[in-house]
Amino acid sequence: MVKMQELNKTNKGVEKNNSLKKETIQRVISAFIVAPFVVFCFVSYPSLVGLVAAIVMISSGEFFFTTLKKHDPWLSIIYTALVTTYPVLYGIAFRNNPMELLAAVFMVGVIFALSRVKNKEIITEVYFAYSIALIYISFLLSFFIPLYDKHGAAIALLTLTLSWSYDSFAYAFGMTMGKHKFGSYYSPNKSWEGFYGGVFGTFIYILVYQFVANSVFKSRMHIDLLLALILAFVTGIFDTFGDIFESSIKRHYGVKHMGNLMPGHGGMLDRIDGLLFMTPVIYIVLNLFY
Repeated sequence: MVKMQELNKTNKGVEKNNSLKKETIQRVISAFIVAPFVVFCFVSYPSLVGLVAAIVMISSGEFFFTTLKKHDPWLSIIYTALVTTYPVLYGIAFRNNPMELLAAVFMVGVIFALSRVKNKEIITEVYFAYSIALIYISFLLSFFIPLYDKHGAAIALLTLTLSWSYDSFAYAFGMTMGKHKFGSYYSPNKSWEGFYGGVFGTFIYILVYQFVANSVFKSRMHIDLLLALILAFVTGIFDTFGDIFESSIKRHYGVKHMGNLMPGHGGMLDRIDGLLFMTPVIYIVLNLFY
């Protein structure tokens, strides 16, 4: 009996390791396919706006078809279009009036809900889903527009890849050394080893990125060691909480991923959840210290 239990534990351990290896391979392949296209979109302001809008459209579509799938499908379709409208109009014509635009898009969405939904039991759920998507996905990701506009392509691309760097290092350190868990109910697998490993790796990455950008691409970045350390910790903290926030939504709706667009990562929203929280904070930090 004891031998049988030990054998079962061994088999489960082997299956878990095989699953992790498969997921890691899928993550690497997905990254190599998607990353070049994303990086290319940073070559000009119009292509950046288009990239932000495309990511918002895919992510909000995943979000609405998860949160509102039991209701009128036109809610998901129209709301995805409305939420995507925000970064497009912001980037083209409302760069000096983002709050006015946000208020207008919000009210249009509410009016649409009032005209479409005739069930008082679900109307607030529709409001909440739309509000979260508009703020959490569209508004927060649109911080890349003023970030690019004020600090340039090199800094905007650094901000994007900071999230990639932290996620990669945190995943690697967490999988190999993670023993002390955060204790988060919504994301129980996160560990302090993963967090500090991710911050350390991100700090090194910032220095390497700056060296390459300045020496190879003739950029004029001047991020000192203190600012690099601040950016690394800000990335770790807010990337983590962005991920936990999305995990809490997925737990509520009983899904593992918001979508399956990117093998190994899930959907687009699963891939950018941390980026959504950290981008506005990086923008604020850069405005204060850079």
